[in-house]
Amino acid sequence: MGARLLDGETLAVKIKEGLKKEIAQLGAPHLVAVQVGENPASRVYIKQQKKSCEEMGLTYELKEFPADISLEDLSYAIEELNKDKRITGIILQMPLPAHLDARAIQIEIAPHKDVEGLHPVNMGMLVYGNPRLAPPTALGAIELLKSSGVNLKGKEVIVVGHSEIVGKPLALLLLASQLESATPTVCHIATRDLKFHTKRADILFVAVGKAGLIKADMIKEGAIVIDIGINRVPMLDEKGKPVLNEKGKPKKKTVGDVEFEAAKEICSYISPVPGGVGPLTVTMLIKNTLECAKLQKAG
Repeated sequence: MGARLLDGETLAVKIKEGLKKEIAQLGAPHLVAVQVGENPASRVYIKQQKKSCEEMGLTYELKEFPADISLEDLSYAIEELNKDKRITGIILQMPLPAHLDARAIQIEIAPHKDVEGLHPVNMGMLVYGNPRLAPPTALGAIELLKSSGVNLKGKEVIVVGHSEIVGKPLALLLLASQLESATPTVCHIATRDLKFHTKRADILFVAVGKAGLIKADMIKEGAIVIDIGINRVPMLDEKGKPVLNEKGKPKKKTVGDVEFEAAKEICSYISPVPGGVGPLTVTMLIKNTLECAKLQKAG
């Protein structure tokens, strides 16, 4: 029969409608993006952020700094943004130039303006089971899971990938309730038998960035699969040869970490890539910006 798709696009629209009402009541939050140097991938994300913020009635501002800026000067710039009462939230665009320590800069962002939920204070609240601000992609993945209507209590959940922006916060979000939590296991590059773990998952989250990592035979029948991976791979024709564009270069398509076509015949629900978690990441960023505004208003 095949799996039902978890539609991130539709869910994002629904969540945004609720956020619009709160934004109208609270007043327009002001989000500042900090960009250091030039990065094409980051530019794409900035464009998405700006468009979504403007659609939602938020003020979006881009602060650009030269690639050779010192850690001291960038820290000073962040501190000035922290002091500016007009600014509700701050997002540090990644990646940073090699000479800058991303963690050292992230810590400089005031916890109540940390829309990415990466400051140790906000991560600490997540550990305490009282999430105030959490990484947007992890939040988006949880929202997509909730849309399936599943009862999380006691479910065996496998998270593949243990990054600070997805895997680790995901595991903590799954443990947020004392009595209704799932039972998460986190797998990573050092996991010895990945299939052993994924095969027993009632719910499987995958966030690695490796196309085709999860095969259909690694998935438990009837499982819910949330694919968070984003990969650009060559498009192939029926003979397995690359499809070329008008310039003779291979065309590419976006895929996740799960072999989607085969997997959807095994599981009960699956998120597509694109169109699954992706649309919810920016939505959760906006939600976090609104939460920051509430925190600042409350004092």
